[in-house]
Amino acid sequence: MPLTKVQAEGVNLADTFAFSGTVTGAGKILQIVTSGNISGTFDTSSETYQSMGCNVAITPSSTSSKIMVWANVSGFYMYGGQGGSGDDGASGAIYRDSTEIYGSNARFLYHRDTSAGSMEIGMPCVLQVLDSPSSTSEITYHLYMRAYVGSTINASGYDRSIIAMEIA
Repeated sequence: MPLTKVQAEGVNLADTFAFSGTVTGAGKILQIVTSGNISGTFDTSSETYQSMGCNVAITPSSTSSKIMVWANVSGFYMYGGQGGSGDDGASGAIYRDSTEIYGSNARFLYHRDTSAGSMEIGMPCVLQVLDSPSSTSEITYHLYMRAYVGSTINASGYDRSIIAMEIA
């Protein structure tokens, strides 16, 4: 007996459809907050993290909520450093209140200058972390940057922003 293929003529979108299954592993987005674009002055040669003046506050609705945090610097440039055979670099970090939760001194920009001159490099920086704060108190996430080995980082006039999204 041959098989017959039946094709639907269409679906009436006004109809209601009952769902009897379950969905697992999917979270619900409860809230999203953003700092908006900040483009003020930022210039540092510090080898410790410095605030870029970009932060966002969020109050989780449950201690089991996760917070997805994205931070972006549309551009910056780095100059100076040791020259010779020295190496220079920069890194960014995301802080929850006063605690670093992402960065761990990982360099996202690095160059090695084998001559005695300086090198300028301009590039964007994007950081992201899924945080489990276990809190229902207001939390503020901050964007920080630092320079390495005598370099100077300048992000003045470049937009930067941070977004926090609560996921249940």
